[in-house]
Amino acid sequence: MSFKICVVGCGAIANTMHGPAYVKYAAENKDAMLAGCCDIDEKKSIAFQNDFGFLQAYTDMDAMLAQQKPDAVCLMTTVESTAELAEKILAAGIPMIMEKPPGKTPEVTMRLADIAAKRHVPVRVAFNRRYAPLVRRMKTLLADSGERIQSLQYEMLRIDRPDSDFSTTAIHALDAVRFITGADFKAIRFEYAAYPELGENVADTHMQCIMGNGTIVNLSICPVTGMNSEKAVVNLHGDTLILDFLGNAVNLTGRLIHLRKGDVILSINGGDTPDGSARFEREGFYWENKSFFDDIIAGKKPEGDLASAVQSVAAAECMRNRARKYRG
Repeated sequence: MSFKICVVGCGAIANTMHGPAYVKYAAENKDAMLAGCCDIDEKKSIAFQNDFGFLQAYTDMDAMLAQQKPDAVCLMTTVESTAELAEKILAAGIPMIMEKPPGKTPEVTMRLADIAAKRHVPVRVAFNRRYAPLVRRMKTLLADSGERIQSLQYEMLRIDRPDSDFSTTAIHALDAVRFITGADFKAIRFEYAAYPELGENVADTHMQCIMGNGTIVNLSICPVTGMNSEKAVVNLHGDTLILDFLGNAVNLTGRLIHLRKGDVILSINGGDTPDGSARFEREGFYWENKSFFDDIIAGKKPEGDLASAVQSVAAAECMRNRARKYRG
């Protein structure tokens, strides 16, 4: 029996990351059918259909869902339209993987979570850092150590991103901190360094965080620097893990290094993981889709549901509003 996949939103992230993941999944799973793709821009929808082998292109999501009756929907639209479209997909009872943020506020996200729970609809919020192979390996090493995390430093740097609202990207770093430490935020103190000459809302954000399990986190988000980078440094008793998540001019494919009392005992290049060496594989887009589809086929509840995203959305809202404190 075929497993029908439909896509809503055929923009940049869909083309560069998710589209290749669908092609790979369909090649590895003979029952997977790339049934329909939809975008309000007909040219984008048709181009996506042709580039990634979908059977039919649409400009009307309701028509696509009614005609295709998909087994899973991938929602990758703008922040402004995501929640409204997600509510329609949930109302139809269709399993859904959706790009972040699922809602611009925690209240909207919780409302979607309540709908999904009442209708028993499986949902995954696509925080791709959770599914990147190097991040998954770091989590395994941390679990195997049996040691308490003493501290975590996480840094997100970007080139020329004077966005009016960078929080919708910064939410990835906030969620990654929760994922790596295995805990929610207990408290956050925010400090901002503004650059009004670059834009009304352009600022570096520096956060001192206390997690629910006692881990201390220093998190810096800087959108107008000299490189694209995300780095995590995790300290345990006698051990340090250094993660370069993104490929960049310094490290083309990312790297995970494990040091024990000053000696390197493990070094993994991001291009040498089982997921593959392409960017969509290294950055977790393949695994977040593959594992979601596999869980739906197997009748399992996928990890990373809407309720698990609420606190990340709440912390991002604090950043957007230039709050000074957050209490979990």
